[in-house]
Amino acid sequence: MKKVTFKKSNGSSDIVRACYELEAEDLYPAFKQNNFATTQEITARSFASLQLRAKNAVKALINSKNRNILMLCAVNRIDQCKVAAAIVSEVSDKSVLIAKAPSRRELFGDASCKSVLLSYDVVIIPCVHLNDHPKWIGLLEDFLDKNSHAKLILTGDGGDCAELMVMWPQLEHALQADLVLEFPSVGGMELMAGLIKHYQKKDPDIKDFDEDAVRLLCMYACRESGDRRWLGLPEEKIRSLIEDASFFAKGETVAKRHVLKSIAAMDFRINFLAESELRDHRDRQILISTQGAVVGQINGLSVIETAGTSYEFGEPVRITATARAGGEGDVIDIERKAELAGQIHAKAMMIINGYLTKEFGSDQPLPMSASLVFEQSYSEVDGDSASLTGLCAVISCLAKVPIRQDLAVTGAVDQFGDVQPVGGVNEKIEGFFKVCRLHGFTGTQGVVIPFSCVNQLVLRPSVVNAVKKGVFHIYTVAHVNDAVKLLTTMDWDADDGRDTIRQRIVDHLYEVANGKEEIPWWKFWLKNED
Repeated sequence: MKKVTFKKSNGSSDIVRACYELEAEDLYPAFKQNNFATTQEITARSFASLQLRAKNAVKALINSKNRNILMLCAVNRIDQCKVAAAIVSEVSDKSVLIAKAPSRRELFGDASCKSVLLSYDVVIIPCVHLNDHPKWIGLLEDFLDKNSHAKLILTGDGGDCAELMVMWPQLEHALQADLVLEFPSVGGMELMAGLIKHYQKKDPDIKDFDEDAVRLLCMYACRESGDRRWLGLPEEKIRSLIEDASFFAKGETVAKRHVLKSIAAMDFRINFLAESELRDHRDRQILISTQGAVVGQINGLSVIETAGTSYEFGEPVRITATARAGGEGDVIDIERKAELAGQIHAKAMMIINGYLTKEFGSDQPLPMSASLVFEQSYSEVDGDSASLTGLCAVISCLAKVPIRQDLAVTGAVDQFGDVQPVGGVNEKIEGFFKVCRLHGFTGTQGVVIPFSCVNQLVLRPSVVNAVKKGVFHIYTVAHVNDAVKLLTTMDWDADDGRDTIRQRIVDHLYEVANGKEEIPWWKFWLKNED
C-alpha cells in the first residue's frame, strides 16, 4: 500500500487515521507456491471430511444411549441432507436414509409398513418438513421415547431450525452442530486440490487441475467467503465450476483459462439485469458523472441482488445534498420521508446528524438544515454503507466546496467520524469500474473504501490490471477527514491558519446565523443575480 496522506485528526477518537492507495499486489489473496504441479499428486479429501464439528456430533449421536436426535444447521448454499449422510458414512458403517418428504405412514409405520426410523440406523429429515407438519411433532417425540435406539438427524438453515425449536422445545436438549462453509486460506491450495481429487473419484469426466487453476478456484472461494483469509466453499457451486472447467478443457489438464471460462459462463447466464443497467448508463438514462467536481453531489456505491437468481452486482448511485437556512438544524432524509428507506438506513442518517451536531452544534443549535437524497432511486434503500457518502455530500454543501466526481465512495461512519466496514466491496468497486470504462478512463478515477475492508478484496483481473496500469485507483480511509481530503483536495482542519473545510463551514454557519438573516430573501436573490 502506498501512503497518500497521514494526518492526526482533532477528533475525540484515539484511532490513528491515514489514507492509503492500494497497489495491484495488494489486491491478490496470498497463496504461496505449492509443491504440486497438478491435482494428480494430491490425496483426495471430501467436503464431509472437513466438517469437524458435525463429525464430532454425529459420533456422539451414534455412540450415545440416551440421545437420539441431532440438529445440523447450515446455510442453504449446500445440500444439507447429502452432506449429513456423507458424514455418517465417513464416521461409521451405519445404514443411513435421506427422507426429504416422508409420509406419516413411512415415518411412523403401520401394520403393513415398518417405520423408516426402525428400518435404518440413521434417518435424515429436513426441518422444513416437520415445520409443514407440526401435528407430527408430538407423535415423533413419543415414537422416539419408545424406540430410543432410533437415530434422527434434522437439517436446515438458521430460520428453519429456530422455527422447529419453537414448536418442539425438547430440541433444546438435543445434540446440535453447524455445517461450516469457511476454512482458513492457509493450506487452502491443498484443501481445494484434495476436494477436486475427491470429485474425480466420483466422476471420471473431471480432469486434473494444474496449480494456477487451483489457485484461481481458491481466489474465487475467498470471494465467496467475503474475506481473503478464508475459503468459502458452497459445495454445489464449487463442484459446478469444477465440472464446467473440465468440460472446457476437452481432455487436457485444466488450466487457469478454463476456470476463467467456467466462471464467465456462470456469470453470463444470470447477469442480464446487470448488463441492462450498463446499457442505461451508456444511453445516459442514469446520470452518473465520472469526471469534474460538483458542490453537494457525490457518487455512492450500492449492491443489487436479483430476485430468484440471487445474483449480486454493484451499481453506482448519485447522492445529492442541499442546504437551507432555518429548520431544526438536522439532515432531512428524503428517502425516509418518502417511505423508501429501511430502519438501518434511517439509523445511518441519524448518525450523520450526530456527527454534524458534535462538530458544529454542541453549544448551540445549527442555523441550517440539509436535505439528502439518492437520485433516480425508485425502490427501498437500506443499509448503512452510504453514511460516509452522505456525510461527505452534506459537508460539501455546507462548506460550498465541490466534490470530485471521478471518485465513488462507500463506508459506514460512527458519530465520531470513524469509518466502519461494509459488505459487498468487490461488487461495488467493479460496478463503478464498469461505468468508468464505459464513459472512458481519465487516469484519475477510482473508489474510496474503508481501510478495514482491505481483507475483503478479491477483484476481477480487469480491475487489478487497471490498477496496475494506473488508470483506476482504490483508496482506503479510516476517518471522514481523510475521505474529505481525497474528495475535495482540502484539509479538514489545520493549525497554521490555512483555508480548510471546517473553517469554511464555520464561516458559512456564522454568516447564515448573523449576517444574511437581516437581508430579505428576495434582495439576497437579486444580489446573487447581479
